[in-house]
Amino acid sequence: MRLPESSQKIMKAPFSNFWLRFAALFMGLLLWFHVATEKTYNYRVKLPVSEVIVRENLALVSKPPDSITVTVSATGKHLLRRDWKKAGIRINAAQYSPGTYNVDLTTSNALLADAGIISLDEVIKPGSFLLDIDFLDQARAVVTPNLIITPDDGFAIKSVQRPNPYEITVQGARSLVQAITGLTTEQKEVSGLRNNVEVTLEVKHPEGYGLTIEPDSVQVSIEVVPVKTRLFENIPVIVYNSPTGKKVRPQPSTVDIEMTGPPDEINLLNRNALIASVDFGEFKTIDSVFIKIDCPNRFKVKRSSAQYVRLALN
Repeated sequence: MRLPESSQKIMKAPFSNFWLRFAALFMGLLLWFHVATEKTYNYRVKLPVSEVIVRENLALVSKPPDSITVTVSATGKHLLRRDWKKAGIRINAAQYSPGTYNVDLTTSNALLADAGIISLDEVIKPGSFLLDIDFLDQARAVVTPNLIITPDDGFAIKSVQRPNPYEITVQGARSLVQAITGLTTEQKEVSGLRNNVEVTLEVKHPEGYGLTIEPDSVQVSIEVVPVKTRLFENIPVIVYNSPTGKKVRPQPSTVDIEMTGPPDEINLLNRNALIASVDFGEFKTIDSVFIKIDCPNRFKVKRSSAQYVRLALN
């Protein structure tokens, strides 16, 4: 059945000139947005503290507030920008000498870092903060590497060179710098070594606000050599914490210990540097006691003729 022509026109009317109508609506929205964003608005916002301005030869001892809540005003168009928020707030403390102060925060010492035509109207909170200033100073600090080194089987660590550079520069507030006695690196584990290597280690940042270090990393050279094996016979087993007035006899009383280490060093290793011991406190009537073997660094126990002993009381 065919609809009357008048009914067809009514159905087509809503979709006629669609793009023209859409363009008119879009232009209307643009006009509304332009008018709305040209208005001036008051806006409450929390901004990060990006800098505390002090004299050139001074430095902060303690951390300033992370953020400050303020009220600003500007046109909506400028407030919609994000860069001024990221830039945060600067606190002007250039008038202060070394010392500790309770500083009131106002629009006279709090500044928008990237204000443009945005006005800072009021500082809401915090109303004040503790300002601790000292002279800017620097010193040299020795770096100690924090390395866990495990050579591959059949190899030993001959030497670990001191870091390069051995000392680095620390700069910041004098009271913080002078309290630093030395620095360490972040812990690093190096395993399976067969060849000489040079390891880069990041220096662990010292505690204290505003401290800087230069450089922030050091290099450590590790020398690896094939191991040599040497047998030490009849090392006496020592008993610690034995009962007063009683003689304790370990069975066996001596052990043979096979040691490995750098060839030129193991030849010089003195048998007196090896200690085989047991703790009587760990002894039970029917149990044996594990033998602990202590030796100098860079040497390893490859084999022992006995791992446990029994203890006899006289």
